[in-house]
Amino acid sequence: MQSLSCVLVLMVLGFTLSLVQAADIEHFLELSLEDLLQQEVITVSRRSQRLSDVAAAVHVITAEDIRRSGARSLPEVLRLAPGVDVARISEDRWAISIRSHTEYLSNKLMVLVDGRNAYSPSFSGVLWNTLQIPLENIDRIEVIRGPGGATWGVNAVNGVINIITRSSHAIHGTLISAGYGGDTGPFALLRQGGHWGEDRSFSVYLQNREGRASLTESGDDHHDKADHVSAGFRLDGDEPFGRWIVAGNLFRVDSDDIGVVRDPLFPPTYRRVETITDRFSGMDVQAGLTRQTSEQSEIRFNASWSYSDLEAVMLADQQQHIVDLEFQQRLDVPDRHTITWGAGYRWYEDSISGGLTTRFDRPGETLYIASLFAQNEVLLNQGLRLTLGGRLDHNSYTSTEFQPTIRMLWNMTPRHSLWTSLSRAKRIPSRGERTADYILTVARPGQYRLDRPVDESLAHLPIQGEVRGHDAYGSERLTAFEAGYRGHPSPNLYLDLTAFVHRYDNLRSATTETDPDTLLMGENEAYLISPTQFINTGELTVTGIELAGDWRAGEKLRFQLAYSYNDVGEFTGGERLFSSFIPRHIASLRSSWNLNHQMDLDLWIRYVGQRYQRFLAPLDAYTTMDIRLAWRPQQKIELALVAQNLLDSERTEYYSLTPTFQPARTRRGLYGQIRLGF
Repeated sequence: MQSLSCVLVLMVLGFTLSLVQAADIEHFLELSLEDLLQQEVITVSRRSQRLSDVAAAVHVITAEDIRRSGARSLPEVLRLAPGVDVARISEDRWAISIRSHTEYLSNKLMVLVDGRNAYSPSFSGVLWNTLQIPLENIDRIEVIRGPGGATWGVNAVNGVINIITRSSHAIHGTLISAGYGGDTGPFALLRQGGHWGEDRSFSVYLQNREGRASLTESGDDHHDKADHVSAGFRLDGDEPFGRWIVAGNLFRVDSDDIGVVRDPLFPPTYRRVETITDRFSGMDVQAGLTRQTSEQSEIRFNASWSYSDLEAVMLADQQQHIVDLEFQQRLDVPDRHTITWGAGYRWYEDSISGGLTTRFDRPGETLYIASLFAQNEVLLNQGLRLTLGGRLDHNSYTSTEFQPTIRMLWNMTPRHSLWTSLSRAKRIPSRGERTADYILTVARPGQYRLDRPVDESLAHLPIQGEVRGHDAYGSERLTAFEAGYRGHPSPNLYLDLTAFVHRYDNLRSATTETDPDTLLMGENEAYLISPTQFINTGELTVTGIELAGDWRAGEKLRFQLAYSYNDVGEFTGGERLFSSFIPRHIASLRSSWNLNHQMDLDLWIRYVGQRYQRFLAPLDAYTTMDIRLAWRPQQKIELALVAQNLLDSERTEYYSLTPTFQPARTRRGLYGQIRLGF
């Protein structure tokens, strides 16, 4: 894969001199402050709305934000949004969530790609290194903080992230983007777009990216390098019968790391360290049709299929197929109501075997979710809107789940609006929580707390602690209250403020076994097993405030602020499993300075507060800064130099416990990039 990057880099350098007089490189114009409230968002209610008319906590990351951030991966880009907790585990692994429950497999966050659900039923979460979307192909990312279950269904609990790619109508000509850094390694993108018939267009791309190994906490090579290759296409058309899209993607990822396995056959520490390589590959195809049936009605059909071959050494080796079908209609009742309703069906089939930390009692599983949703936005009077919505999801594990929402919006003036909402969302069990056994820990002989001593003939044996999935494990629930303000306090200042209370119940916990009679004999009678089960007894309350600000200090200078405060209450009702809580304070301040028509200078300062995790000492708070300097000697050529993590030489951002990866150190980096368009 390294040779592919090098070939593309050489292509860039070879074309540079010949393209000085070619067409303009893709150019993203920054929004004015007045335009911010007029931004189109579609994720909140599954239809196009102005940001000023949305009764939800929404942040839009634009293509211009992505380009000027200097980020080289999708998780890094998500740090631009307030309320999003992004923690790097190692070079190619991330823990990401919104408002709480940050984990390697964050099970309360839904991720969409052009409306296609990327959430996996296997372990309830998203493997971020399988989303190999070129950043240059992203039109915008809509980040919805708070529950979206009434709109998008089960598992959209803490938030929804919708990655919206660029229409091929907006991609004409050739783009070559490539770069290299001592920490990032080589990366390259080749993209071609153009017209296909009178009202049709196409785009295709090929991308390769490498990640260099990090350092361990002792300063050694972490063995966590990664290689990514992806390719894809998109077709768009405007026909008399409607607007349509067909898109597809392929990817392959080789991702190294160091796993830590609890093993009762390895005394005295009962743990062994394994150098692993996860190999992920897959493909997806998506098709959609939008048709205006009348002035008051629009219908939409979407269908997608994805296949993944995921060899995750620590978790499982699995092959999975997912099919999603969806129908939606919008009805406008003049002057009063906007009704959106629809139905969906998701089918999932897999073949799976356990990894180093899991066992599965069913090697194959077929699951489904059948859905029906509806939403009615009522204009009560000039500027006051009430939205009532709900969704029914009938699934293989917990039967029928209902998720309602009520939202109120008051547009006080064209520049100021207030909103509030009350919603319920649910997370249904994953395949792993129903059919897998997890090895959590191994206790030395005599260390495990029991009601009475074990038989003397067994006292010398270690005890392996396991938590086991079962068919009685049910759904987790969230009841959320939110309120917010969005507007322009002054002509040069935009503010978006949200306060929320999240009340969780039926959270995942586990039984506690202290009776020696429940112990089982392990392999070759070399150890004992203490089996526990997942149960729904946990309760938690999280409250917080989120702030986004945009200040235009002058025609060429812009400041953007993102801040979140999170107060995580005490987890009650059992043992808290797997979760890391979000830091109390997360802040980001960006300045964008157009030095002249040829040069940009961007500074990005981030602060992340202390992170608490179960069984471990808190991770230190940190402050870091990135700097990006870009120069366009010709309209179609951009050269950029990016320095990252400048304020600390190295740091640990996250400890992953399930599965356990040896923590990596994030360090300073420097890379250069060239973009050519013609």
